[in-house]
Amino acid sequence: MEELSFSDLPRIFFNMDVMEGQWSLLLSGMWVTLEIAVISIVLSTVLGLFVALIRIGEDKLLNVLLIAYLEFCRATPIVVALIVVYFGLPFLNVTFSPFASAVIVIVFVHAAYIGEAFRSGILAINNTQTEAARSLGMTKFQTLRYVIIPQAFKLVLPTLANQWTGIIKDTAICTILAITELLKAAQIISTWKANPTPLVMSTVMYLIILLPLTLTTMKLEKRRGSKN
Repeated sequence: MEELSFSDLPRIFFNMDVMEGQWSLLLSGMWVTLEIAVISIVLSTVLGLFVALIRIGEDKLLNVLLIAYLEFCRATPIVVALIVVYFGLPFLNVTFSPFASAVIVIVFVHAAYIGEAFRSGILAINNTQTEAARSLGMTKFQTLRYVIIPQAFKLVLPTLANQWTGIIKDTAICTILAITELLKAAQIISTWKANPTPLVMSTVMYLIILLPLTLTTMKLEKRRGSKN
């Protein structure tokens, strides 16, 4: 086996000659990653809010079911859930495309955590605001829509941003399906070229996507901490 030196690292991990003619596949994979992430973020946030609203209700049976749902998501690796949905459900004649399977699993798992974040935000708002809104003639729905939820959203925004970051990272699980997202595209090129440079470039692309959101999250948490 050829002995390697430190000077060989750029040739191995940052060999731009390997990337010649391959950027289009990598960028295409990045676009698929962003598609899955954006759809999943929107749907999981909406579903999470819906879960939170049920959780603060008085229906004990629904609360027990949602607690079981949350514990299931906490205890089950997301890769296992994806395998069950994509490879297991067809045995019940329920079939989803690879793209839909990925979105369903990511939304299902992250909506549980987002729901808990929204619930904590809603419960943190003083009851006097609800009473004031109701005294002005607002219905329960109007109170939630115009008074409670906007304030709760601001309170939990740092937590939501963390969850959104997790969603973007979890899109990498799609590599086990027939979806040429960013990581899968990098693996294809890396295998073809017998060089890890494409994997390094995919890491850089993930950083480009995630760093702005991560920095924004840190800023929001710092601002909330200073207010407290």
